[in-house]
Amino acid sequence: MSDLETQAAVAKAREAASLAAYDIQKLSEDSIERQALHNLLTAVESLINAVDADD
Repeated sequence: MSDLETQAAVAKAREAASLAAYDIQKLSEDSIERQALHNLLTAVESLINAVDADD
């Protein structure tokens, strides 16, 4: 994947993660689903940062 394609993919992934974070915040604070999704989102954001750091 070219550098430009990678940058575009990272930008798209960051946007999707941001939208997901917004949706997760709408869930009940004490729900197990919210915590599980938050943990998953944290993992995805870590992967995005790792890919972005390689550029």
